[in-house]
Amino acid sequence: MALNFPNSPSLNDIYEANGTKWQWDGSSWVRIVSAGNQGFQGVQGAVGAQGAVGAQGDVGAQGAQGAQGAVGAQGAVGAQGAVGAQGDVGAQGAQGAVGAQGDVGAQGDVGAQGDVGAQGDVGAQGAVGAQGAVGAQGAVGAQGDVGAQGAVGAQGAAGAQGNQGYQGRQGSPGAQGAQGTPGSPGAQGNQGRQGAPGAQGDSGTAVVRAWVNFNGQGTVAIRADFNINTVADNGVGLYTINFSNSLPDANYAMGNLCQEDSGGGNRQMNGRGSRTASAMPVDTRDGSNGAGDFAQNTVAFFR
Repeated sequence: MALNFPNSPSLNDIYEANGTKWQWDGSSWVRIVSAGNQGFQGVQGAVGAQGAVGAQGDVGAQGAQGAQGAVGAQGAVGAQGAVGAQGDVGAQGAQGAVGAQGDVGAQGDVGAQGDVGAQGDVGAQGAVGAQGAVGAQGAVGAQGDVGAQGAVGAQGAAGAQGNQGYQGRQGSPGAQGAQGTPGSPGAQGNQGRQGAPGAQGDSGTAVVRAWVNFNGQGTVAIRADFNINTVADNGVGLYTINFSNSLPDANYAMGNLCQEDSGGGNRQMNGRGSRTASAMPVDTRDGSNGAGDFAQNTVAFFR
């Protein structure tokens, strides 16, 4: 059946049809929802597995807002108590009598000061009559009693609070996007060429012809050196040390140390293949004689 709402409703007017009530809130008719039991809260959705950072998942739809409960009618204001009658004003006290006029004496010596009385006619200069005494002030009438305050009317009862609407289910969190592939590291810059070593003295003792300290993990990096051009990475635990200036011949001696930045275990560096006056191939191995790349590698060449 179609609803036929009133055309000019007042605030909080109630309209009822087909067993349902609506209330005018000043701008629209709002359906009054009858009280009912609060439903159980929905089960919390399972948390998605953590993955790489990606696109933000869509936000779940907002649950519908419950209808506003009807506002209770305003209680009537109690009647104003009557004001008590005004008390009577007390009678005015009587005026005191005016003193008698003193006699006017003949012109001559000034007589003694007489009592002050009422103002008389002006006559010859003589003694001033005494001033008459002022009559006593009449008593002020008693103040009338103030009427009792009328009782305040009782406060009207507040209307019942409407039930809150059910909360909508929370949307499932969006799936975690895949993480982008990290960029490749930049290439290692070329080591500057080592200056030519000074000429060999006539001493018969052996001297250090070249030495190097390098990191063999990842991209090979030379920390410090003397007469070393490059350290070539030929695979896991395989390197070729190239001299900037060739040694007198391939009959040189080599001393070395190989270790990790942290952790125990034996590490070793060995010569491999054929050495030349311009390059020395080496390999590095762990305590189980397995090839490995290590952080600390130092080697010196004597001739």
